[in-house]
Amino acid sequence: MSLNLIQELESRHGAMKVSDLTELLGVDDKHIYRMAARGQLPSFRVGGAVRFDPQEVANWLRLKYGNQSLPPKKSPQAASAHLPEASSVA
Repeated sequence: MSLNLIQELESRHGAMKVSDLTELLGVDDKHIYRMAARGQLPSFRVGGAVRFDPQEVANWLRLKYGNQSLPPKKSPQAASAHLPEASSVA
């Protein structure tokens, strides 16, 4: 995992689509859908569409790889100011 990937995610604003993550992470879209459905990758739904908060994905990568040399996480309040919470979106 590269620091540039985390920085790329943190520089984004607004929800990301599956296609955005497949391009960024270099994996198949079915893999992203499967991980989101299993709760392995933080996501939320808008209608029937799966979307991703880039700040949450960046935090997920930090937790998954446990790299202490990465910059500190952004506050949850800053991330939630741009996107609705997963539990409030049906």
